[in-house]
Amino acid sequence: MIHPMPRPVLTYAMGPVLSGFLMAVLAAALMVSLPAQAQDVQIRFGSSLRLEESALEVTADSLEVDQTTGATVFTGNVLAAQGDMRISANLLQLVYEAGATEGSRRIGTLTATGDVAMVTSEEAVEAERAVYSMRAQTLEMTGDVMLVQGPNLLSGERFIADLRNGTGRMTGRVRTIIQFD
Repeated sequence: MIHPMPRPVLTYAMGPVLSGFLMAVLAAALMVSLPAQAQDVQIRFGSSLRLEESALEVTADSLEVDQTTGATVFTGNVLAAQGDMRISANLLQLVYEAGATEGSRRIGTLTATGDVAMVTSEEAVEAERAVYSMRAQTLEMTGDVMLVQGPNLLSGERFIADLRNGTGRMTGRVRTIIQFD
């Protein structure tokens, strides 16, 4: 029995080529998808979603800053860009931790909620919530997660990636479409 795939919300944040590609992948999924036999599947995850030390540019409808902790919350039509990575969400919160030098701070965690999409030239992933730990270099995405890597599609309820090692795990009624040459 073929189960319908979640409706993509990535298309508004991507260029026409990636949007067309994603639609073609989803159309193929409806015609030839195979349900995963296991509840849990190991995948190889590239480093393209890894935030680097370069500047993070964020645009949003509003911004709130807690002067005591430095916590920053962007709300409404949030778009964050760093290199070729784009993150879109309804809300983006940056929580800071002590930096390498006394008195300095750096981003400790980045939490995005509501229609979250992370897109690079190599991968696209969407979910309802994403928590990115800068120190641990981990990414946890929950809620109707859909990951597209080239012609392959993987979906589930929870995705955890170790960006240092390039590994990831999808759990929660996993479905996958793997294209063979």
